[in-house]
Amino acid sequence: MLGAAWQLGLVPLARPALMRAIELNGVEIERNKQAFDWGRAAVAAADRVLALAGRFDTAEESLDDAIARRRGFLVDYQDDRLAQRYDELVQRFVAAERELSSSVGNRRNLSRAAMRSYFKLLSYKDEYEVARLHAETGFVDSVRREFGADAKLRYHLAPPILSGGVDARGRPRKREFGAWILPVLKLLAKLRRLRGTAFDPFGRTAERRMERTLIVEFERQADRLLELLDHDNYDQVAAIVECWMDIRGYGPVKEAAVREVRERVASMLAALDAPREKAA
Repeated sequence: MLGAAWQLGLVPLARPALMRAIELNGVEIERNKQAFDWGRAAVAAADRVLALAGRFDTAEESLDDAIARRRGFLVDYQDDRLAQRYDELVQRFVAAERELSSSVGNRRNLSRAAMRSYFKLLSYKDEYEVARLHAETGFVDSVRREFGADAKLRYHLAPPILSGGVDARGRPRKREFGAWILPVLKLLAKLRRLRGTAFDPFGRTAERRMERTLIVEFERQADRLLELLDHDNYDQVAAIVECWMDIRGYGPVKEAAVREVRERVASMLAALDAPREKAA
């Protein structure tokens, strides 16, 4: 990933400096240098890299399998109820698309857009999810296997209850915590079903309220889009649903992305409605 980012011009350091940093780190030096160069090659000559890797089978994951995988993730993320909520809405898009099969063929652009966007909105990375990813996914065990049983763990977190100010980009400044924080993360992960309830200690922050509002916005918009959907506006509707994938980051970065996406969606919805208003 670092090599790919450097090749794209996203890392403002010279290659020799990065190579020296790998050497000073003293862990799997040659393998890490090779990984860096493979990342560069994946950007500069992707077709050749795929050929060298022997990855000629580029068959896309089936729609049903992709939906089932995301549904399973949401069970772990929170519970069966959230997974069911996800599945019911996505299946409405699948059914609507099948009704248009005579005019849109085998395309699944709309269903896949709904599958991805709704999942992204439902599975926002909050305090509970950060805790679960650290405590319940084998992360610590993988670190021990890679770096040894004596490896020291340091967690860089920005808990809202321990505000450390903001960084140069206006994002919450992260603080360093030692391995002692792991039992706290394990406990917090088990409390994830409090997410969004009246007992959620993090649920009243502006960012968490915004994330819950976005989910409701998408669901209401889905009702409207499914009502308007026909073979003429299929691509427009799919593009609107896909817009929600552009919401990313956290703090001010995410807030800016939300504003931009909302404005773009509003403009696209107006364009979608224009032919009907003109006909009326």
